[in-house]
Amino acid sequence: MARDTLHQAAVTFLMAHQSEHLSCDRQLLVDRCVDHIQLIGPATRLVAEVATLQALGDIASRSTGAHVDLDNTTSFAVFVTDPASGKRACFTATDLLRLSRDHAFHASLRDRATTTH
Repeated sequence: MARDTLHQAAVTFLMAHQSEHLSCDRQLLVDRCVDHIQLIGPATRLVAEVATLQALGDIASRSTGAHVDLDNTTSFAVFVTDPASGKRACFTATDLLRLSRDHAFHASLRDRATTTH
């Protein structure tokens, strides 16, 4: 399946099903979309996951106008433009990895809190 077709399939699925999931269930929505993409066309799990996450970013940024400045972004520094102020923020790859780890840590705390009550 072509990349554009995968992207459109992911956007369509996410738009149709995003209201079924609370913000804390984003991973469930992603997993369901990845499974869907693998069912409709020949795609590895990794390819389906990338298409899904790209589509999720596309949908999320439509409402805010936030975007990555690809002209200045490198493999080691990502520039994001704030649509409200027009200012750019720069995140190093190390910053992003730290944010990812923090997010995963807090998600695991939430999961533990909901299973113990």
